Amino acid sequence: MNEYLNLAWLGKNHWWRYLLAVLTILFAWQIIGSVPAFFLVLWVSLDGNPATLVNPDATFVGVPLIVSFAVFMLASWTFLAGIFIAVRFIHGRRFLTLITPASSLNWKRFFQGFGLWFGLIALAALVEAVLYPGRYAWTLDLRAYLPFVFVALVMVPIQTSAEELFFRGYLLQGFGLRIRNIWVLTFLSGFLFMLPHLLNPEAKLDYWLMGLNYFSIGAMMAYVSLHDGRLELALGVHAANNLFTSLFANAIVTVLPTPSMFTVMELDVEYSTASLLVAILIFVLLFLRSFRARQTSLPAETLSTDMTRDGT
Repeated sequence: MNEYLNLAWLGKNHWWRYLLAVLTILFAWQIIGSVPAFFLVLWVSLDGNPATLVNPDATFVGVPLIVSFAVFMLASWTFLAGIFIAVRFIHGRRFLTLITPASSLNWKRFFQGFGLWFGLIALAALVEAVLYPGRYAWTLDLRAYLPFVFVALVMVPIQTSAEELFFRGYLLQGFGLRIRNIWVLTFLSGFLFMLPHLLNPEAKLDYWLMGLNYFSIGAMMAYVSLHDGRLELALGVHAANNLFTSLFANAIVTVLPTPSMFTVMELDVEYSTASLLVAILIFVLLFLRSFRARQTSLPAETLSTDMTRDGT
């Protein structure tokens, strides 16, 4: 854990740099990133077509889902650019240090997180479909779906990676300069991740339970990242979560509609919360088992080196 948090010390950490960096990131994400959506709203409003309109919840009617999806996803590109500018030029450290102390990404850890979490949420969806027949409607339209697959595979990992690099990379390491308690950092990361997601339309169904959903997944990804000493697992989990939703089973009430294979006609907040907590428990237990196995399999000299580095 210490090695991951200590990566922040490789850069310049004056208080004003964090203030400037956060403002830069938020400006790139929320202001510049909203420009494509603004022009889409403008086009829909002025095209003279009564079949196209913008709903109060900022979703579009009469606009191809692939278009509205891509436009909103472009904000993730500016979000990622803002994070890069902040880390590389304001703090003066390598961008890769948000992810790992190593010289390259560990793609095995990424796909381990991706595969395990994808399997868990797919199982939860299957159980729900069996328990509540008719809740999952087959809505596959190959003409819309096939081009969307390509767009989603390109843009969703960028969106999820930007969020992870900000919440579990930049902010977690920044707070780690002053806070070393893993539980406090885990709680803080989950809370900060929850806040912007409470603006999603699905949160209106039950702010408390949906808030618990967002908090729990954010806290889990912070916990495994701190224990693993790197971010690849969280990057894989988040990508799996959003790709499953976008491509396989999206809800009828959602911040970002997609031409998914199935549409969840009723978002059961109670089932969603319960199944998510069970999936998190299974993921963390399997992760901790794997983590301990890897630790005990390390050569004695490696363990000694790590203990010396961590000051234990």
